[in-house]
Amino acid sequence: MPFRSIAVAALQSAGLTVAGFIIPLLGQIAVLFAPVPLVMIAVRGGWKDGLAALGIAGAIVAVVVSGKMVFIFFFLSFGLMAAGLSEGLRRRLKPEQAVFLGGLLPLAAILTFLVPVLIKAGKNPVALADEYFRTSLIEAQQLYTQLGLTEVAQMLSAVSERFLHYLVRLSPGIIVATSLLQAAFCYGVARTILLRKDPSLPIPSQPTLATWHAPDSWVWGLIVTLGLIALTKEGPYFLGLNLALVYIIVYIAQGAALVEFWLRKTKLNILWRSFAHTIIMTLPPLLAVIIALGVVDIWADFRKVRMPTQTP
Repeated sequence: MPFRSIAVAALQSAGLTVAGFIIPLLGQIAVLFAPVPLVMIAVRGGWKDGLAALGIAGAIVAVVVSGKMVFIFFFLSFGLMAAGLSEGLRRRLKPEQAVFLGGLLPLAAILTFLVPVLIKAGKNPVALADEYFRTSLIEAQQLYTQLGLTEVAQMLSAVSERFLHYLVRLSPGIIVATSLLQAAFCYGVARTILLRKDPSLPIPSQPTLATWHAPDSWVWGLIVTLGLIALTKEGPYFLGLNLALVYIIVYIAQGAALVEFWLRKTKLNILWRSFAHTIIMTLPPLLAVIIALGVVDIWADFRKVRMPTQTP
């Protein structure tokens, strides 16, 4: 067992996680990539090495942050995401399959853990989420008031009942979309580093971002989603909105793949391409254009990467 590699992976993953607790903003970004070292050690050394690194990293995080629940959260979230992504790479699954496996596995485990607790307590999940958001708002208002940031506190106090109503009912879609987005970033980073370090590894090297596209059959799910949103009944309407959040992530990725394809044709290096993607992702109008491009690409096939029989 390569103890040095396991220790390095564990320290890297634990360090990224702890950064999320102690470093404002940048730490919140760094923690999203905590599964990457675990994915890499599991792909290169096997599941035993990955499990050993996960255990060590979880123990470090629990000691530094002080809490058994932190260890459980680390295992159920980052640990299971790393397990799903590494298994997807080892089995040479398609990128979207590996991302869905890595993104949904932690959520399935957390639901398995929470549902019996909620049933035993007789709690309504919607009422519980509403209570959580209201309490969090009050606590945030008090904190900002104590810090002298009265304008921020007043802004939080102005949050409307309608906003909370939508936020509570869109929480499932927000959580799923966020988990899938994190899994996609971790998959891309881990695969890129692994192939650069050891091109002979039996993991998929294709497609690159510039040639990737979502399965064209997924467009029928998008059509159903838009149909649900068009209905006036609250149940189907909010189901459609939650599904739409997931589809937004899918077609942001496809739009970003188009941008990457065109940027590569201009011979820009990876640093400038990354800068361009960052600018696009932070500007809502450009992001809306990217989503639209991703959807139109289903039929237009701007890059000519599909077989003729694949386009709906």
